[in-house]
Amino acid sequence: MTVDNSTTSLPAIHGHATAARHLIHRPPSRAHYGLDVPSLGEENFTLVGATPVGHPLFNDGPGHFHDLQIATETMREIGEFVGHRYFGVPEDRPGLFYRFALDLTDLSAWRTDGPAAGPVPMETHIRARPANVVAEVPRGLDFHLEVVIDGRPCATGAAGLVFLMPKLYRRHLEHSRQALQAAPELDDAPDGPLRPADAAETGRYAPENTVISEPTDATRGRISTWLLTRHISPVFLGEDGQVSGLHLLEALRQTSLLAAGRTHGLDPVRSALGACQVHFRGQAEADLPLRCVAVAGPLGRDGEGRPSVPVTLTLTQRRRAVAEARTSVVQDH
Repeated sequence: MTVDNSTTSLPAIHGHATAARHLIHRPPSRAHYGLDVPSLGEENFTLVGATPVGHPLFNDGPGHFHDLQIATETMREIGEFVGHRYFGVPEDRPGLFYRFALDLTDLSAWRTDGPAAGPVPMETHIRARPANVVAEVPRGLDFHLEVVIDGRPCATGAAGLVFLMPKLYRRHLEHSRQALQAAPELDDAPDGPLRPADAAETGRYAPENTVISEPTDATRGRISTWLLTRHISPVFLGEDGQVSGLHLLEALRQTSLLAAGRTHGLDPVRSALGACQVHFRGQAEADLPLRCVAVAGPLGRDGEGRPSVPVTLTLTQRRRAVAEARTSVVQDH
């Protein structure tokens, strides 16, 4: 990747063709720009490009909205790079996101002209601040982002990233695996073979993009599903035997739509997550069952009078928390 300290060209999302995207660094002073030294303070960036076309996940579904996962994947892809390139974090320290939040401020800007719609300009303004600095090297980064689609500000968000020492990261993975295997009495697994949830109810069309099972328990707004890890799209593939962040976030999104639809009848074709706050508590192993429980709150209305349902979700593996989330499902007019 070539960097000229002002603009960086980024690869296509997950290797699939998209319009060119560029990360523009906006240094706080000309002196900093000239010295090209690691930053110890706040840095600002703008990611410019366009919404993807023909992506196997982000362009799958009814096409009523641009996919919010574009914004989450943007942070996942550039967060680690920003730390290594602009804040002096050693290249051998991997970055792990432990929190993410996104709030739609203008739902209408996320609407599309249908599944066959072409790309539209998309910008993400990013503010990065170092966290827990030791010997002038941050152990983490805090991000604030603002999303603009076709010139219209339409979402704000925040994320937290921690960088781990290589040995600590390996020990972290080993400890996680050992902890999961050391307590068979905490085993939590499906009673039988899993059947995928109906793709349309999760806001997708392609079966390989459905990553949750048909609920195995559903009572009074509470549904319990299992994550699917076999016969799904390669875009969800994780590393080191772990379930990827994209996989987990997509499962939370799909379960939210399913819970709001089953409990209050919201139409998944015209629904989206108006807000989401996710805290990752641990990593998940791809070869062990992963349960997602969602509880839908009362039906309400957002500021524009649209039907809105709050959903609380918990992802667990062998009864250990992997992620906790709160979302708001909004149905468009």
